[in-house]
Amino acid sequence: MRAVLVLPAAPLPFGDTAARWFHLLARQLLAAGHDVSCLTVSEEPAARIDEARGRLEAVAPAGRLRWAAFPLRSTAGPLCRKLRNARRPFSEMIHAPGFRDALGRELARGYDVLHLEQLWSGWAGLGVPRSLLNVHHLEVIDLEHARPATFAQRKELWQMRRATDRLLRATDSMRLFTSRLLDAVRRVNDGARCWVVPFALDLDLYPLQAVVDEPVVGLLGSMHWPPSRSAAERLLTRIWPRVAARAPHARLLVAGWNARRYLTPFAATPGVTIEENLPSPEDFFRRVSVLAYAPGRGSGMKIKVMEAMAYGVPVVTTSEGVEGMDVDDGVQAFVAEEDDTIADRIVALLDDRATRLRLRAAARGLLEDRYTPGPVMARMMDVYGHVARCA
Repeated sequence: MRAVLVLPAAPLPFGDTAARWFHLLARQLLAAGHDVSCLTVSEEPAARIDEARGRLEAVAPAGRLRWAAFPLRSTAGPLCRKLRNARRPFSEMIHAPGFRDALGRELARGYDVLHLEQLWSGWAGLGVPRSLLNVHHLEVIDLEHARPATFAQRKELWQMRRATDRLLRATDSMRLFTSRLLDAVRRVNDGARCWVVPFALDLDLYPLQAVVDEPVVGLLGSMHWPPSRSAAERLLTRIWPRVAARAPHARLLVAGWNARRYLTPFAATPGVTIEENLPSPEDFFRRVSVLAYAPGRGSGMKIKVMEAMAYGVPVVTTSEGVEGMDVDDGVQAFVAEEDDTIADRIVALLDDRATRLRLRAAARGLLEDRYTPGPVMARMMDVYGHVARCA
């Protein structure tokens, strides 16, 4: 099998959320003896790109890995960029200097699957046989209830809807993380070949943490992503006051990329700590006894929920928070929708060590059974087989 991977971020095990999947995918393909070409287009510094390449080269059999990285920038003038964006919104990736020529060379060498990660990379696969678009989430769902305040924001949302509709209509083969995404795709393109294959975590990278008995509630997420930011704002303004009233000894830790930028108004709240850009998820999860994540809207699998389960931190969330996972309320996590109920579950967990231990064992077991490289990559290889046989 020869797979050409088009990635919008460097494949790193603790990069951004999507990059963790990219790393696992490429590493597992190489470990199985397949030929892999990685074409990465991103704004990341050269050191991160080099680290990603080095990690894959360390596990790649001789001659099995080909690598190319391109900066996410355009050499075209302003008018040309506007025309491109009018024709193909959010297509900056395919205009990165050197990218399309490199992709053409890789495809000309022969390939079984052109694997395109995340929606906007789909522009690179239009009209290309044996291409597979991997959809992690759909921003048109995440922003469905958004009320843009400015003309620029309204224009961006309109362009996003245009681009999403066009890409989904024009793409023949898609892998979706969840059934909800599948339903959304089917409403646009009922004839596409689609497969639901979940996210996977390499649990060797997630050592089970010691039980934290201090009453510390936590939330971790990239605050520039609307679902994470909405979950943080809901927790800080509606849920945490209820928890603090019943458990005045409890503390709240909110952390993640751009946390201080977006959550500065809450920094002086008693009992609340806001931290930005932690060195690793483990640094966060070893300090909290409960993860409270209650997004109001957000499609796709929530990796921070999965990571909490992997590290052994009990989770209180909503149905949105466990999208794509076979979670039973009260077994692997507490799942509730109302602020009062969520606060009740948090307070109960803080005071009940036995329940925290039960939840953490069941959640880790669920991940081991269904969301690790073995079962997920077996399903991916089945998808690859179907795509490779398509003319």
